[in-house]
Amino acid sequence: MAKGFISSSQLDNITAKLDIAEVISEYVALKKSGKNFKALCPFHEEKTPSFVVNPEKQIFHCFGCGIGGNAIKFLMLVENISFPQAAALAAKKAGISIDISGYRPEDEEKQEKLIKANEFASQCYQEALFSQQGKRAAEYLSGRNLTEKEISRFSIGFAPNMRDCLLKKISEEKLDKDSFIKAGLINGEGTSDVFRNRIMFPIFDFRGKITGFGGRALDDEHMPKYLNTGENAVFSKGKLLYGLNWAKQAVKEKDFVFIVEGYFDVIRMHINGIENCVAPMGTSLTDMHLRFLKRFTEKILLVFDSDEAGIRASLRNLESVVSKGFETKISMLPAGFDPDRFIDEYGIDAFRKMMEKSVDFLDFVLSIESQRHDINTPKGKSSVAREIMRIISAIPDEIEKTEYIKILSKKLGLKESVIENYLHYTAQEPGSSIKPENKISSPDTYAESLLLEILLSGGEYWTPFLEWNGYLSRRMEIVARTSKELLMNNIDITPANLISNVDEDTGRWISGTSLKETVRENGRKQQIFQDCLKKIHKSCISRQVDEIKKTINEKKDTGIPYNDEVEKIQGLLFELKKE
Repeated sequence: MAKGFISSSQLDNITAKLDIAEVISEYVALKKSGKNFKALCPFHEEKTPSFVVNPEKQIFHCFGCGIGGNAIKFLMLVENISFPQAAALAAKKAGISIDISGYRPEDEEKQEKLIKANEFASQCYQEALFSQQGKRAAEYLSGRNLTEKEISRFSIGFAPNMRDCLLKKISEEKLDKDSFIKAGLINGEGTSDVFRNRIMFPIFDFRGKITGFGGRALDDEHMPKYLNTGENAVFSKGKLLYGLNWAKQAVKEKDFVFIVEGYFDVIRMHINGIENCVAPMGTSLTDMHLRFLKRFTEKILLVFDSDEAGIRASLRNLESVVSKGFETKISMLPAGFDPDRFIDEYGIDAFRKMMEKSVDFLDFVLSIESQRHDINTPKGKSSVAREIMRIISAIPDEIEKTEYIKILSKKLGLKESVIENYLHYTAQEPGSSIKPENKISSPDTYAESLLLEILLSGGEYWTPFLEWNGYLSRRMEIVARTSKELLMNNIDITPANLISNVDEDTGRWISGTSLKETVRENGRKQQIFQDCLKKIHKSCISRQVDEIKKTINEKKDTGIPYNDEVEKIQGLLFELKKE
């Protein structure tokens, strides 16, 4: 049995029915590169794509951070889930049913309970909206030009103005209140609902699971106007973007994303065919938001109201967006208009034309700062240059940064060298906990990788390798043991199948080695194959000799006899001389 709950043959069946490129393309924007696909790695920040997917071998590997594996391993990492859950998800994508009951960690079960609590609440809120209790809320939504079909499409509901409306439903169904408390739907004492007299917008994660809610007050005097679910095991405003579950495919296809401010803006744009649109939930764009979006695109269009609040929101988000390497444009709507109201009053065609007038971030900041400072005076020009250079300095790519300095120098009529004085290189921000792949290899690891390359390049080398009676390194022992198990189960020895049955570090090594574009002359392969085996054999003996020498020295110091160790070391040295 592999991984403690699923056999090697089951894993082979799952991976054989999946196209790894299709699986990964749900999460990352892949671009064809010869026989492979490339992308920016979703697991660490980088400027140049080093994340490679090979459909033929059904594996992926990032040559920047060293992470690699097959489709199941990718799902584990990108979804941050356990192996059983990833295997079940992969099986579902492959149209295969597997039972993982009894193999789910306690944290996963707790999260699933919160998701189910949210789903139950959402159903209650939707029923309430279309009942007599929700008449005012339904009239409000109708006044916002939303039809019943559109309301249902986005699962909008209503929390009645009652202390225990949801609580009663929970009691009627004999459900556990604890999950609803932890989901932030009823108060800590379990005596009243948290959301009352609010229009309820379910917040989905990108997979389409309800993680929480945003509630808009039906009465303007009811504060706060918008109330979100409190932070919990499945809901975090800094990680979630409203609408991403509906937008992700369109973002990849259009290769850019609209960032707007509110729920109604996202809904109105989606209804009118602009589906590559998302919104943060009453917060600035966070690093987590931007890292997630970068899986799908490197282009962002910020759309905000041109009043002071909208301008502040744009400037607040701008530096973060630019610092993550996005190509950034801004479109400012007339004061007092958000996308929802503008489309409603002027139509989608007028909105699209407005979007076509979007400007580069430099022109936007120059326009804003020129209104605040008189650029005809030395002092004003200096203030404008300093503010724009603060944002330009955040650009991670040096070529882009240089080009923007050239553009700014022309627009302000200043020498580039003068503007560069305002350039303050910020210290590189702490990266992911994932360390870059070590590029320095010892002779032993080189021999291991070379041997694995040859094994994977043609089936004729597996038999002599598995019949080898010399010493093998730990990694090659794992490869040998796993290969024998696969063959016993009539499963082909492929990189993807090996990865399914080995530990994480060995899996990364297999994926990285498999995707190296090394060409070996067939005439020399046999000699290289034998040389690698001998090199690994000698290295293993040398390591054993060193370990025994340490034991002998320790026994000498304590007066313990070490005759057995001397005999062992003599045998190993004799074996070494034979080579």
